[in-house]
Amino acid sequence: MICLKCRAEIEDLSMYCPNCGAPQFAPKHDEEITLELSDPMKSKVVITEVENMTEALAKLKDITGRSIMELRTLLKELPAVVMEHLSAEDAVSRAKLLQEAGLKAEADTGAVSLSEEKEED
Repeated sequence: MICLKCRAEIEDLSMYCPNCGAPQFAPKHDEEITLELSDPMKSKVVITEVENMTEALAKLKDITGRSIMELRTLLKELPAVVMEHLSAEDAVSRAKLLQEAGLKAEADTGAVSLSEEKEED
């Protein structure tokens, strides 16, 4: 086989030329191909509003497993991320649990946001 760039003789089926390092395959298209890999554990659960801090802390402690002190610190500024590094499905299910417990929570999956529907007045 002959190198496509330097014309040196190389082994058959070589991917790269050992002489000049040039790839030995021609792209099928003139366009650049970009692969984007998504992180399956990039989703998170965000608390957007707290009406009763005492009830919220108790419910969050049960659902997240975090300490009251840690949750109190997290909830000082809203919106607050209370769970992260979750799969999209996990984030959605945990946000639903928090919503069923009466908290205003969203699952931030990077693509779809689950938020409590507001009733029209």
